[in-house]
Amino acid sequence: MPTVILLDVSLSMSRPVPTSDATETHTRFTIATAAINTFLDYLSIHAKLEYVALVSFSSLYEVSVPFTRDYDSIRTKLPQLEEGDKTCIETALAGVNQLILNEWGYQTAIQIVLITDGSCGVGAIGRNRIIQALPLPASYPVKIHILPVVSPHDPCLQQAMPLYQKIVDLANTPTNNGSNGNITRGSIFCPDQLSVPGIITATTRLCEQYYQEFWCSLKCGTLESRVQLFPAPQPAQHEGLSTTYTLAQQLHIIGFLTQQELGTPIAVSKHLVIPQSQMGNTGSRDNYGSKTPTKDGTSDGTTPEEDMSDPSKVPNFCVLLHGALKVEGMSAIVQLGSDWWGTLSAWCEASRARRSCLLLSILRPGISAAPWLGPLDQLGPIEDGSTATETVPVRTWVSYSSGGSGGSAGSAWARPHALLADVQKVLRHARKLPDKTQHLYKELNRLRRAAISLGFSELLTCVGSALERECAALPASAPPDCALQLAHAAAALRDPRTALDIKHTLQPLTTNFTVTTMSH
Repeated sequence: MPTVILLDVSLSMSRPVPTSDATETHTRFTIATAAINTFLDYLSIHAKLEYVALVSFSSLYEVSVPFTRDYDSIRTKLPQLEEGDKTCIETALAGVNQLILNEWGYQTAIQIVLITDGSCGVGAIGRNRIIQALPLPASYPVKIHILPVVSPHDPCLQQAMPLYQKIVDLANTPTNNGSNGNITRGSIFCPDQLSVPGIITATTRLCEQYYQEFWCSLKCGTLESRVQLFPAPQPAQHEGLSTTYTLAQQLHIIGFLTQQELGTPIAVSKHLVIPQSQMGNTGSRDNYGSKTPTKDGTSDGTTPEEDMSDPSKVPNFCVLLHGALKVEGMSAIVQLGSDWWGTLSAWCEASRARRSCLLLSILRPGISAAPWLGPLDQLGPIEDGSTATETVPVRTWVSYSSGGSGGSAGSAWARPHALLADVQKVLRHARKLPDKTQHLYKELNRLRRAAISLGFSELLTCVGSALERECAALPASAPPDCALQLAHAAAALRDPRTALDIKHTLQPLTTNFTVTTMSH
């Protein structure tokens, strides 16, 4: 769950803070810096994979440090921040919205830690104006935590508290993208006193409440391993029911499916599965090992610290499972709780580090999370003596969006930008005709089958209109094939005879244009 630190750098943050020690001087900004350092120190120990961004604001906002796991870069940037003028929280939140949508899209849950000086700088009338201008609720799941650097008895805080509470409330309002909001809400963490120890205590409360590690056991038959899920999973709700589903402390692998059989069910959230280190709380990651005995049964003289630094010397169930799933091209079905399932697959981080890990995809609660598999509580091995060839009693998965060939993954438009990317791919091929004719029709067939299987016929009408616009915008120098293929493809998408025939395949228009060179 990525986090944005939203830091107020307005002029009022430079006000000195009276202290009992005459030799020590602090401003509200230096106290806020201590809060951020405490926050980063906590993440370094308990959530080192958390992505964090630093956004500073006054009347304007600036992305001081983009999303990173290098927390030292944020610590280095803090003393370099420049003072601004006045506090404009609504402008800052609009900038954060833009940053989130560009980096993570609409579906990723985000946490925002707003650190300000407890003064909105306006009266009741101005406060209402700010509330009306707030870009909330956001179009993505978000929790906003507010950390005011102010004494709890300051009159400014009493005036600003309605605004802060409204921000927290609006952030938890259901959005229009299908999200039902967060079951756990954001909060306001006021320090007991305006001092470095007071703000550190408030920051620690925030961290302990919202950045706790989640440990559980992953079990498959007699094999079991203690693992951490990152980010920590949140409780979920079933559509139309008030029941709240909470992840169990023991996750059971109940079976395995090939990727082709499983398809691409929509996931509520995804989590890295990290094995527990056997080195205790030393801060080392994935370190396993044991003392190696010699042939006569005695120790070889190496210290436990030296020997345990090599994780390859101790077998681990997660390593075995990761290798098996990767080699066999399969996913594991995991029981998360009553009427709640997930899938485990091998995953490799798309970065220079190239870390390999298990990825847990949490499905929507209920037995129909993957309708093509049937009720998930009825999956099981085939009966003895059965003539069926499938490993589970469900029909073989056919990826309609890829024509059922090649075993390629189908389209699962869980996020708006995924659908937009598929449409843009079609238009890119359309602009490169006639060289990309086969690619254009391949993408059109994939898009068409996915739309029909989801009952999304309006998409085909819109894509047809887009192809007609591309045809009208062709330059005069374009080959005649281009206009003919685009017009043919647009008409084929709207043909009522095959509009709902998912097995029908669009074919390119057969043309026979040749280029004749005249010589004198």
